[in-house]
Amino acid sequence: MITVIGALAMMPMLAGQDEPKVGLAFETQLKMIVVFKEGFGFFVREGTAQLENGWATTNLVPRAVRGTLWVYPQKPEDRVETIILTTDNRIAFENPEEIYARLSNKVGLRLRINTEGRDVTGKLTALLDDMLLLKEESGNFVAIEYEKIETISLVDFPVLMKLITDDPNGEAGIGMAYIQEGVLWEPSYLLELLPEEKGRLTLRGTLLNLPEELKDANVVFVVGAPTLINRGHIDSLLAGFMSGPMFIGASPGVQAQMADVANRALREKLKAAEGWGTAGAGFGALPAEESGELQYYTKTHFSLRPGERAMTTIFEIVVPVTPLFDWNADTEDVIYILTIENESEHPLTTGPVFVVEDERPVGQQMVKYTPPGGKAEMRLAKGIGLRVKRSEIEVKRGDPFKVGERQQYLPITMKGTLTLENFRDDDAEVRVTRTVRGKVLEIMNDGVIKDTTVLKGDPNSLNVLEWKITVPAGEKLDLTYTYETYTSIGQ
Repeated sequence: MITVIGALAMMPMLAGQDEPKVGLAFETQLKMIVVFKEGFGFFVREGTAQLENGWATTNLVPRAVRGTLWVYPQKPEDRVETIILTTDNRIAFENPEEIYARLSNKVGLRLRINTEGRDVTGKLTALLDDMLLLKEESGNFVAIEYEKIETISLVDFPVLMKLITDDPNGEAGIGMAYIQEGVLWEPSYLLELLPEEKGRLTLRGTLLNLPEELKDANVVFVVGAPTLINRGHIDSLLAGFMSGPMFIGASPGVQAQMADVANRALREKLKAAEGWGTAGAGFGALPAEESGELQYYTKTHFSLRPGERAMTTIFEIVVPVTPLFDWNADTEDVIYILTIENESEHPLTTGPVFVVEDERPVGQQMVKYTPPGGKAEMRLAKGIGLRVKRSEIEVKRGDPFKVGERQQYLPITMKGTLTLENFRDDDAEVRVTRTVRGKVLEIMNDGVIKDTTVLKGDPNSLNVLEWKITVPAGEKLDLTYTYETYTSIGQ
């Protein structure tokens, strides 16, 4: 028999009814999330359940990447034997007299009860001697006699798990961990220039696309990218199931259909995203070196709500900074460069660096992956305060010579002069490069040949000359070189 009862009439019946703190059905709390720049996270959750013959059930169905779901007991001596996903989590009983005991630790949970050909869904509010009371979403209370009940199902707990333990009816701590797509962090640096060629380098991480609330959890920012062969695929065990408000009140068949639609939409979104499934492509792209050893940076006691974003300091170090002007003398461009040396024990991940000095912006550039002990170079701006000039003159010509039956070449000796004038108040450290076509005869001012390329079918090679010099404040400096080039004069 099903009887609808008013709220006032329910007050005496509800007296002394307390919801259990621990029961077969348990919820997990997010303890830690390990976030990768490539757009996924490793979620670690834990909860406590009162086992029933080794079984427990929970309400979370994560959208875990295929093969990454890991359910574990918190007691080292226990083992997880079986995990079942169901759209109809039945509470078994042999006769009506067993119902009271089977539901005694489930007060406060939502049940779906089938009786006399009718399904009633509501929150279990009280257990009486001969009936139970449900509170429907409408606010009405429904009394159902035990002897009329045919089946009882937990509504919001689709995950069943069986533990092998010495105490199959005791309390057990259970953990659930998995990789899930979507969450990511974005790195950025702030470089504050200090006296004596030093700089304070701060790595900041911006946490994005957080799918759920963090309450006093640990957030781990990772530099590096592990290989995940199944990105974009929901775990086969979980496909067709999802937990959350959108499924409340839906029938098992409708729940499965809705979950399939949601999972397909997620996969399509991931496939459409730039760099989907590729560790080195798209947003936050990593060079090959950065996909090897992983570095972890942990922020403890982190709290954030879904939809919120947070930037947090990951680490701060003082690094040597070497200012340098770079003149590619094949053009007239002079670029101001800052080189930083990573003296920390951790690599620098790829990310933008904003440089400031005396509360003034100097520029912004991308720093590439830099291992401990390595150097990173940032090309910031046009070199202000340096004037440059390039000139070349012919020194002499040699006698023509013939190659093969037709081709003749004329050797010409050229002399080049590169002039740098420093109008700054400080000395300027300058790196100068110049490409010449031919045989280098002489390089003055301690210049060197940095690179040579032999051209097929051409008597001239390409030589890159390099100087590293200091131009004193207010002074001018000339760099000279000579080379011999061969010019074709036909037949």
